[in-house]
Amino acid sequence: MKKIRFSYFVSIVITLLICALLSPVSAFADDEYRALIDTGFESGEFDEWSSFGNKSEIIITKDKVYSGFSALKTQKREEAWSGPALNITDIITSGEEYLFRAYAISDSAEEVSVMMTLKFVDAAGTESYVNMSTTVVGKDKWVLMESSAVIPENVNDAILYFETANGTDDFCIDDVSVYGYGKKKEEIVYEENESILEFDFEGSTGGWIPRGEVQMEVTDSFSYSGNYSLYVSGKNEHWNAPMVRIASVQPKVNYTYSAYVMYMEKNCPKNHSFSLRLQYNLNGEEIYSTIKSKELQNGTWSKISGDFMLPANATNLYFYVRADDDNQQQDFENLSFYVDNVKIVDSTAALKIRRRNIAVFSVVGIILLMCVFFLIRKFIKKNMEIKAAIRSACIDSMTNAYNRNTYEEDIAELEKDIERCKKIFVTACDVNFLKYINDNYGHDSGDKAIIRCAAVLLRVVGKKGKVYRIGGDEFMCITDNDMTDAINVEFVRESADYKGYPFSAAVGTAYFDPFVDLSGPDIKVLVARSDKAMYNHKVEIKKNADFID
Repeated sequence: MKKIRFSYFVSIVITLLICALLSPVSAFADDEYRALIDTGFESGEFDEWSSFGNKSEIIITKDKVYSGFSALKTQKREEAWSGPALNITDIITSGEEYLFRAYAISDSAEEVSVMMTLKFVDAAGTESYVNMSTTVVGKDKWVLMESSAVIPENVNDAILYFETANGTDDFCIDDVSVYGYGKKKEEIVYEENESILEFDFEGSTGGWIPRGEVQMEVTDSFSYSGNYSLYVSGKNEHWNAPMVRIASVQPKVNYTYSAYVMYMEKNCPKNHSFSLRLQYNLNGEEIYSTIKSKELQNGTWSKISGDFMLPANATNLYFYVRADDDNQQQDFENLSFYVDNVKIVDSTAALKIRRRNIAVFSVVGIILLMCVFFLIRKFIKKNMEIKAAIRSACIDSMTNAYNRNTYEEDIAELEKDIERCKKIFVTACDVNFLKYINDNYGHDSGDKAIIRCAAVLLRVVGKKGKVYRIGGDEFMCITDNDMTDAINVEFVRESADYKGYPFSAAVGTAYFDPFVDLSGPDIKVLVARSDKAMYNHKVEIKKNADFID
């Protein structure tokens, strides 16, 4: 037992140590913000946004949108501070820095000074406010509002909301995002051989060229971050795409390729597949490889990301982003789309970490499975031991019928339950000629006769009642139905099967009779009545026995 407990302890300690060692590794380890909230209101719902202080009205509008087809409009404002608000308590952590970004536009005749504000409530209920950005917006152009803020300590509640510096003019917001680091910047350490290649298209194509006949231009109409993205249009073939030659990527090194892609066409399907691909030469042959394909939603920026390792001797590498073939939607194979924030990262170290994590988690999983298996096995064994102990305390080991102790306990319960006694049948049974069998055929045959009697009763009664061995060859049955005829028939069949000694049994049954049991049923009276009926049956059987003097 001590060895078993020690093995439990060792397994638990190993598991905790491994989890503790892995926790920093499994954290987000990229030097860019993650979008913790990215609301574009494309669902047509408020997405948990509400009117701050309920002093204004917010609606989903399609009249003015920055991207997609919907934006959030604030109107009928009663207070300058009342505007669209979102509770961000669940996604922020005290002491950490977050980036807040949104696009705003006026819906009034004049320019509006829009403010992006954070409200904090600490554990004592004290309120504090941080104005992160104040931007003057007109009615003709969307303006980016962007600012970072460090969350104070002991914040119990945090609300992001938009207001105006003066007045109660109407305005709209769209593409509201909150970004946070998986780690603080100073905690991120790159391997010496790790390199990053980025294309943000801020003012130039960054070396990207057409793949086939396709038009490319840097546009400020839409962007995932910054002010510009690469707009791809005018394709003649589905394989036309923007591409860039990558000279710094080395063969047999794992790289992670990622890009943000969006298509937005009113007549296009809701979803369409796009992919990141590579074109390179290998031993004189041009090779095409798909890094990652992903279904994108119309009107929404989506990140496509995947890993790829160039084979040895690969040369003349080009990376490109294209819309995938769609045999069922040929009309849309040449649709236009936007590309932004393309990144190629040497992720060899990250790959090693992932592989190590897989190996370690596999070991941990095996250890945990072994512990669980051992515990289940022990539980089953213990449960079987308990059942065996209960059975040995209740069951007669010779006949498998319930024993005398169980019978006495059940009779005591029935003495208290008069209603139950009105519905049961009590059948007494006794092996005939047992003394004759013992004297002439031996006590072993007498025991076999007792076992045969029990087997007949158990077979007939089954789950319709209980069979008790209350004495040497005496049995009692308590059933929900009158089993007398069925028992007698089975005993006749058993008696006909001669096994070296005469075999038969006497049976007598009693049940509640309102004309006899005037004061109500008494279980002991029923038992005595069944015993008397069994005795009368035994007398009749002995009269017809020609082998007994």
